[in-house]
Amino acid sequence: VTHSECLLVIMTLWHRPRILKMKKPLCYMLILVIAGYSPFLMYNLYVRAVELQFYSIHMEDMGDNFTNLQCIIPNYDPYDPQIKKFLKTSSIIDCGKHQEYLTYLDSEGYIHFNKTTIETSGHQESDYECIYSEIFRPNGTDEEITLGVPQVFRETEKIRTSHFVLVKCFLRFTQQLVYETVHFYVPPPTENLFKSTRRPVDRDIDHPSVLIFGLDSMSRLNFIRQLPRTYNFLTEVLDSVVFTGMTKCGDNTFPNMIAFLSGKNVHERNQENKLSVKKPTYFDSTYLVWENFSANGYITMYDEDWPSITLFNFGASGFKYVPTDYYIRPFWLALDKIEHFNSDDWRCFANVPKHMYLLDYVQLFTQKMKDHRYFAYSFLTLLSHDDLNMIQVADTDFEAMFMKMWRKGHLNNTVLIVLGDHGNRFSDLRQTDIGRVEERMPFLSVWLPSALKEKYPHLQKGLQSNRNILLSWYDFYEMLMDIASNNLDEESLVTRYGTIGSSPFRKISDKRNCDDVGIPEEYCICARETQLSTNNTRVRTIAEDLVNHMNVLLQSNIEQEMCSYLELTNIISAQLLSLGPGVAKPQGFRVLYRITIQVYPSDAVFEGTLELDAWSEKGHVLGDVNRLNRYGNQSHCISDRILKLYCFCIDLLKS
Repeated sequence: VTHSECLLVIMTLWHRPRILKMKKPLCYMLILVIAGYSPFLMYNLYVRAVELQFYSIHMEDMGDNFTNLQCIIPNYDPYDPQIKKFLKTSSIIDCGKHQEYLTYLDSEGYIHFNKTTIETSGHQESDYECIYSEIFRPNGTDEEITLGVPQVFRETEKIRTSHFVLVKCFLRFTQQLVYETVHFYVPPPTENLFKSTRRPVDRDIDHPSVLIFGLDSMSRLNFIRQLPRTYNFLTEVLDSVVFTGMTKCGDNTFPNMIAFLSGKNVHERNQENKLSVKKPTYFDSTYLVWENFSANGYITMYDEDWPSITLFNFGASGFKYVPTDYYIRPFWLALDKIEHFNSDDWRCFANVPKHMYLLDYVQLFTQKMKDHRYFAYSFLTLLSHDDLNMIQVADTDFEAMFMKMWRKGHLNNTVLIVLGDHGNRFSDLRQTDIGRVEERMPFLSVWLPSALKEKYPHLQKGLQSNRNILLSWYDFYEMLMDIASNNLDEESLVTRYGTIGSSPFRKISDKRNCDDVGIPEEYCICARETQLSTNNTRVRTIAEDLVNHMNVLLQSNIEQEMCSYLELTNIISAQLLSLGPGVAKPQGFRVLYRITIQVYPSDAVFEGTLELDAWSEKGHVLGDVNRLNRYGNQSHCISDRILKLYCFCIDLLKS
């Protein structure tokens, strides 16, 4: 019962005629009730006064920013003048010529001498002694390969079992190693798989293949800047739908691609509301969407180009058993083990740009599987992970790959999805307003083959209608499941397959917010921002809270004299974030501050989001504190992957 309800009862009793004669006892009772209730009344009034004051202060800062319910998607110019200084021309790839290409593996798995190369090498074919070893992946580990018994070959020879082969050639008379490489080919499906995935003559429109081509750290805006030829081909030639409201739901690749491939949220929050990620050691028991495709008569393929930091192997152990029908990881592991004939250009292996291995495999796979249903997930990391501009060197190669597959009809029955997992997280651009937003908004385009659009025109209409609304990876997991389950009619057969999200094949409400689509507050692009002065007293206090938070995380390492104590040196920027009308009321009102700071002695730049309410003694850090510049060797003294972002080793300070 509230204090107002209690007083109402007393006043009602006081004015009832039938109990006038009892007014004196009631007067005593009223005095006793008020005396007993007044501490609660005073406390309630105090609480409301404190919360109202906190509310009023921040509403004055926010102005009208909290009044709009609808998420307004940021619409920045990719070439905005404030970011031009971060855009540079990358050097073209120059692999050099470190070895002659003496052998090749054809599309049927036959290994050949390259007679043209041998003729120009200054040697006869008989001068070379070449051996090959088939490459195998042992069960129980995702980190090792084994080699078959070396086989000497002098003429064309068929590879017997594996998809991959290591070749070495020596000069016969000196036994000098002059050639070492790894070849791959795409064998036809096994007999059972061949029959179960084969398309009937009528092209099997209801079961389109899916080809996913991913680029690490690729925002929509940076895709437009760095890959103009590829972007033009996707949007003008293919008429792919590009989604301007696509927003990440986690910090790095793992939470985003797991949401996309499994519909699962890998985040958990502790009692302090801190966001963390759950990651198993092995992923064999994680049900991924390619298993749904496999169960419905699809061949599956998975290929990533940087084996040490792939989706399932960075900070984990990958798979004990082969996860897909075509699994390319053994090829990359074998390539990494070769120590000879390395190019001076790290982007190459010997004479070949590394990214071309992935592109060539994708082309061979789509060619071989054009008459089969397939689900293929390929992801390129090497060129885009560490550098905002580097990916531009592959623009013509990407365009050529898509052009070739399209012209040859290899995409006739294929849904093509081109994506980034998130934007660039470490470049100097990230420290700008545009960079902060685009880091949260990855590139994503979807192209439907003509036959599918003709039979199900509402699918293309749905994609078009949702291109400018707030979307997350959970929505596109739902779309993948629609394809795997042949749920392509205008009315969906299911509400949803996961726990969050809606398939963009059908119209989605534009009134959704970040919570509706599984985007944590830390990464929400819907919050209205108010720029604050870095000289503001509250901003200074919040900045100190952020530094104290990192020092608490480092405390044991500081006490062991491994890491230095961090000190605030500069407040770079500060924003007050409005969470919208749902919380814009005095009672229980809370606000978020986003602060970008620099600290001593590392000169590290950090960005954190902190939450306050009227009763907060200090700002409460939400989720991870993001480091916006690279730490290099600064944290060499510790191994913890998270704390490495914050630690500056004391031995460096002493030196």
